[in-house]
Amino acid sequence: MPTYNPFARRETHHANALTTYRVLVPLTWLLVVVLGIYYSIHSPDDTKHSKKIWKQARKQKTPFSQNTTVTGIYWILLLLSQLSYVWHLFSKDTALVAAAANVATHFILNNVFIVAWILLWTRNYFWWAEIILIAHFINQAVAYWRHRGLPTFVHLPAVAGPYAWTLTALFWNGAVAVHSHNLPGRIVANIFIWVIMLIGLQHIVLRQDYILGYCLSLLTLSLAIRQLAMKIIALQWIFAFTIFAIFTVVSVYVSTTKYAGRDSLFRRVAHPDSADREREPLLNDA
Repeated sequence: MPTYNPFARRETHHANALTTYRVLVPLTWLLVVVLGIYYSIHSPDDTKHSKKIWKQARKQKTPFSQNTTVTGIYWILLLLSQLSYVWHLFSKDTALVAAAANVATHFILNNVFIVAWILLWTRNYFWWAEIILIAHFINQAVAYWRHRGLPTFVHLPAVAGPYAWTLTALFWNGAVAVHSHNLPGRIVANIFIWVIMLIGLQHIVLRQDYILGYCLSLLTLSLAIRQLAMKIIALQWIFAFTIFAIFTVVSVYVSTTKYAGRDSLFRRVAHPDSADREREPLLNDA
C-alpha cells in the first residue's frame, strides 16, 4: 500500500489533505503573529535574564547583528505577504490551490520552527536556537529547490522570504552562541560574511530568482546599518554594504531581463503561446 508523502509535488491534492492545510496553515501563521507580538512586548517570566525579542537583538552586539527597525519592517512585510499565500489555498483556481498546497507542509514547519526559535532566543538558549535554525534552513532549502515555477505570491511568502531570513539568522544567532564579540571573532566574521553572498548569488543567478535577491538585499542592508552603528572603524559594515549593493544590482538586472523577455545574456527568448501568456502574470519562473 503506497504511503502518503506530504512533501511531494502533485498536480492535485486529496480533499482531506487540503482541509488539513487550510486549517494548519492559517493556524500556525496566527501562532507566529501572536507569539511574535507578545514577546516583542513582554519578556519570558519563567527564566532569569530572559529578554524581549528585539531587546535581545539589540543587546547581543555581534558582527552579524542586524538593525532591529529594518529587520522588523522586513518581518511585518513578510507576515502580511503570507496572507496572500493563505488566500491561494482557498482560491477557486485549482492550479493555484495545487501550487500553494505543494509547499504547505514546508510552510507549516517554517512556522513551527519560528515559534521554537522565538521561545529559545528570548530565553538565552542560543545553541538550541541554532539547531532549530539549521533544521529550518534545511526545510526551506528543500522547498526552494524542489518546488519551482510557483506563483509569485506563493514563492515570496512561503519560500523565498523565510529562506532569506533563515540564511542570515543562522550567522546572527550563531555569532551570539559562540560569543563572537572579540577581535578574532570579528576577523572570522569578515570571512564568513562572504558565504552569505556566495549562497545568495548561487540562487539568484542559477534560478534567476530576483525575489530572493531583493529579500537578501534588505536583510544585508539591515546588517550593514547595524554594523556601522556599532563600530565605524571596521570592515564588516563595508563588506555588508558591498554585498547589499551586489545583491541589489544583480536582482535588478535579473528582474529587468525577465520582464523584457530576455535571458541572462539579454538575448531575446521565444514568446510563449497565448495560453501561457494568459498565465504568465501569475507565475514566477524563478
